[in-house]
Amino acid sequence: MRPHIFRVSVSWEVGDGEPTTSLRAFPRDSVATTPGIGAQTSSPPNTRVGLEVSAAKAFFGDPSKWNPETLLLAALGQCHLLSFLRAAGVRGYEVAQATIDVSGELTLSSDGSGHFTFIEIQPSSSISGLDPEAHAETYSELHEQAHTWCFIANSISCEIAVHPDTGVECANSEDADATT
Repeated sequence: MRPHIFRVSVSWEVGDGEPTTSLRAFPRDSVATTPGIGAQTSSPPNTRVGLEVSAAKAFFGDPSKWNPETLLLAALGQCHLLSFLRAAGVRGYEVAQATIDVSGELTLSSDGSGHFTFIEIQPSSSISGLDPEAHAETYSELHEQAHTWCFIANSISCEIAVHPDTGVECANSEDADATT
């Protein structure tokens, strides 16, 4: 059977918040997006907006809603992001922005079950005062540490490849084709 590819992007910016060197105070809010699903609207303080979910299109669900597969990838992206921000802060770096693109390959079995066979994480970040070309090894070390600390990654049984960070803002590809 043909594998199904799912894609998620988790983006964060420090904005007017505390820098990542302020380990207990830097902002931890981010935005997760996936092709074909609109952004969640904001809600009044101290309230939560319900998350519309369905089955993936491959399982005859509504492709305009989040599904278990994209939620798993979003959790992985968010966990890697938060671990990266902490790793940078611990080492004294102030992250200006970061985007974690995650894609996963889901293979279905003839009995209808399935599992992720491979997941890729493509981080892209900007650290204040740290030239990405001159400090490529530092970016790589921070993401390696983030991957080690990420408890979601530590809970997933398939291979997870973390690609080198380019050190530049990643443009979220709105035209990315995802089979959801």
